[in-house]
Amino acid sequence: MATVNPWKKFIGLLPGGVRAVGTVTAVDIASGTSTVELRNGVSIAARGTGVAIGGKAFVVDGQLAGPAPELPQYDVEV
Repeated sequence: MATVNPWKKFIGLLPGGVRAVGTVTAVDIASGTSTVELRNGVSIAARGTGVAIGGKAFVVDGQLAGPAPELPQYDVEV
């Protein structure tokens, strides 16, 4: 049933989950997982094998969502 509550409608438009970008460092075809090193240096295991070793990947809720573009990263202090 659709809600008439505007706040619930707004929250429904927002994307959920944890998103990150990292470099694939290892792929295990047998288990269907990949090891991804995030920009802060932390390595995580993610489900999926769709990105080659050395490539950048989007990780959404612990699963590889696809390849990410090779863009420069800048750190700015304010």
